Amino acid sequence: MKVTAFVGSPRKKGNTDILVERFLDGAKSAGADTEKIYLYDCTINPCQGCYKNCWITPQDCTRWDDDMDTLIPKMLVSDLIVFASPVYMGSYTAQLTAFFERCIPVMHVDLKNMVIVENKLKGKNVVVAFVHDFPEPSTADLPFKVIEHVLVKNLQMNIVGKLHVPGVRDEGDIKKKEDKLQEAYQLGVKLCTR
Repeated sequence: MKVTAFVGSPRKKGNTDILVERFLDGAKSAGADTEKIYLYDCTINPCQGCYKNCWITPQDCTRWDDDMDTLIPKMLVSDLIVFASPVYMGSYTAQLTAFFERCIPVMHVDLKNMVIVENKLKGKNVVVAFVHDFPEPSTADLPFKVIEHVLVKNLQMNIVGKLHVPGVRDEGDIKKKEDKLQEAYQLGVKLCTR
């Protein structure tokens, strides 16, 4: 099983990164081949909304030559994909937003009827993970709702797991929440055990 995690946090070794690493440790213990990609290390230009080629004839974006040309194929060969981000200003990070916007080339859309004719990500299994510094778990309600819309309605993927850790601010705070890290590890094991 191939598991690819896309980390939408600008901080390596920060709380989001630690949570993802624990999930991947669980996945590896079940025999999965894992890869972690830091989106802030990638060049992802913003979608220009031209849809000139990417929706009409599914192919790479012809407007930009950037890291999305390698990131999309990594998703396509993955059996399980993880999207993780801290919550900033009530949503996930701008880099993860740019990443999702640039996933348009995976779809072929009938523009007259606005119907998805083909979607290369359809049915892919996904885990979503959020961390934030507010103690109230409801802080992540809106980001979860938005990402569910993007992944399930737009990209037609299946969310098979959610991880959520509130009340972590400083780098490493999440290490004090061993129950949440153990939950991430066990989810990795469960989803990657055949």
